[in-house]
Order: sequence, then structure tokens, then C-alpha cells
Amino acid sequence: MADSRKLLSLAIGLPAGLLFLLSVSACSGSDATGPEGGGGGGFNFAGLIDHTCTDIYQIPDQWITGVKDGIRVHYAHTSHGGQLTTGLSLLESDDPTFDVETGDSYLPAVAGALCIFDGQEGETYITPELFWESHEGMEMTRDVLDHNPSINVCMWCWCCQMDYYGQEQVQAYLDSMSTLELEYPSVTFVYMTGNAQNTDEEGYNRYLRNQQVRQFCDDQSKYLFDFADLDSWWYNAASSQWEHSTYSWSGVQVPVEHEEFNGDEAAHTTFESCRQKGRAVWWMLALIHGWDGN
Repeated sequence: MADSRKLLSLAIGLPAGLLFLLSVSACSGSDATGPEGGGGGGFNFAGLIDHTCTDIYQIPDQWITGVKDGIRVHYAHTSHGGQLTTGLSLLESDDPTFDVETGDSYLPAVAGALCIFDGQEGETYITPELFWESHEGMEMTRDVLDHNPSINVCMWCWCCQMDYYGQEQVQAYLDSMSTLELEYPSVTFVYMTGNAQNTDEEGYNRYLRNQQVRQFCDDQSKYLFDFADLDSWWYNAASSQWEHSTYSWSGVQVPVEHEEFNGDEAAHTTFESCRQKGRAVWWMLALIHGWDGN
């Protein structure tokens, strides 16, 4: 089955032939590194999910099946976050092995599929104040987890707030997520960086705030879905090389969305970018479920 899936990946243009140098329970550490020496802004820790975590045909079949049988996800987001759900749907259309069922404000119950509760109860467009940035938002998140005890992974995606949020606001995000982790020890909470679309001073602010999140997740051994890293790296199938897009600001090479992902086919980007993020979701969930990444 794995061989047939790999042949299919080649037929539809997915980078199934990538060979990453994997550390235990981590996909970072390949040669596809950024200017700071690591794919995710200079960081390389076990829970980091970045562009090196996108070759889903490296994941053994039993772990794909295990994710579908054993993982239930609560995922809240605004428009940019739709890149993940769009990508998951596109991957399913490419290969039904990666079956996914997404419910708007409810958790589907479909055997043999990755089931996702999308949004909050009664809401699908989830801004920070509707998830972590207010008492009401925290209560909405708790309601989903309390009313759906089979959920064991929870994550919220940034829109463009990282472009203008300060250090204290991002720390409030980290504190709120940590509070939820203490309250729901059986749930794995996944942290995220903000998208890398903006440039100039706002893009630099985003870079600093994303580095703040990366440092926290490194220090505290958290799972981090590095959205910005996945935005800025593109795999060139013609050269069999990863390409990293950056711009210079204040003496720093700031990662920015690769030009190949500039578009508006879905959720402010291209279908290719969505697929890349969807593949990273499968990799991440396999790790959370117990795969060692090798």
C-alpha cells in the first residue's frame, strides 16, 4: 500500500521522493534551513512542525490509520486558517487514504476518517476574543471540549494579528493556551505562528512575535505548527530543492510568503500552499498519536 501511495504522489506532483534527516519525534533538522540555521526561524525542537514535515508518504500506513481512528480535532480559525482545512480536503481528493470529515460547529462521527470540529459552538469565524483573548472566548473553547470528550487535539490559527500585536498580547495567548492545557491534560494543544504574507515593518513585527512563540514552545516542549515557515518555503520539483523566500529589514532576513504561493485560489493563497499545510497537519497528528517520525 505504501508503494502504491508513493506512485500516486509522483503522478499528482507531490514531493514523495524527499528524504529528510529525521530526529526522533521531529521532522526538523534537514538541510532545508533558513538564514538563521533552522527551518523554523533558527529553532529545531521535537514538536516543531515546519516545511520539512510535508512528505506524508514517509508516514507508515498504520499511523495514518491510527490518526483516523484515534485523533479527534478541535480547530478554530478565521479566513487564513482555512488553508489547513482546504489543504486536507484537496489531499483527500488526491488520495482517499487521507479521508477527512469536517463539521461546522460540530464533531463528525465518521469511521475511517480524520474528524474535525471546525469553529466554536454556534460560530465558525473565530477571532482571538472568541477563543483565548477573553473570558467569553475561553468559555466557548471549554464548552467545545466539555461537550465533546473524544476531542484530544485542540488548535487555533492566527489571521494577521501577529503583524501588529505586541509582546504582551502574544504572551497573553501563550498564557491562555497554557491555562487550557492545565485544565484539559488529556488534550494536546497545538500552538501556531502567524502567516508570513506581509512585508516591511509589519512583517518584521510578525517575525519577532513568531520568534517569541517559537522560543516558548522550544522552552516548554510544546507542539508548534509553524504556519509562517510553511508559507516561506517552496519545493521546486524541477531542481529537487527547497527555496526559501525572505526580505531584509533592520539587518534581518525576514521570512515572507514564497512568490509561488502568492494567489487567491483559496483562503488568501494557492492550492499548492494549502496542500503543503494539509500534509504538515497529517505529519503532526501522526507524531501526536505516537509515531516516532522515522
